[in-house]
Amino acid sequence: ESAAVQEQGCGALRNLAVNADNKVKIADAGGVEAVLEVMKRHPESAAVQESGCRALWNLAVNSDDNKVKITGAGWVEAVVEAMKRHPESAAVQEQGCGALRNLAVNAD
Repeated sequence: ESAAVQEQGCGALRNLAVNADNKVKIADAGGVEAVLEVMKRHPESAAVQESGCRALWNLAVNSDDNKVKITGAGWVEAVVEAMKRHPESAAVQEQGCGALRNLAVNAD
């Protein structure tokens, strides 16, 4: 439950999601929902919000299937909430904008 541990977990998923096969495996294993839950549990931690947004960014890039799963899971609201809660954090703003950009580009 430690915010620091959760941040590292999101970071691990973020790094794994650079690989296309891993993106599918992470999403199929409930990784999208897990990161969303972490962001909900630690809304005051800018580091968790940044890492969660970046994980979403990587999960969404070049994966229309993941984009559909992500938007259905309430991610857009979570990213917007993170950006509202941490307006002073350039990192949260950058990762949030990147995640939203990748979600907005969907061939479907």
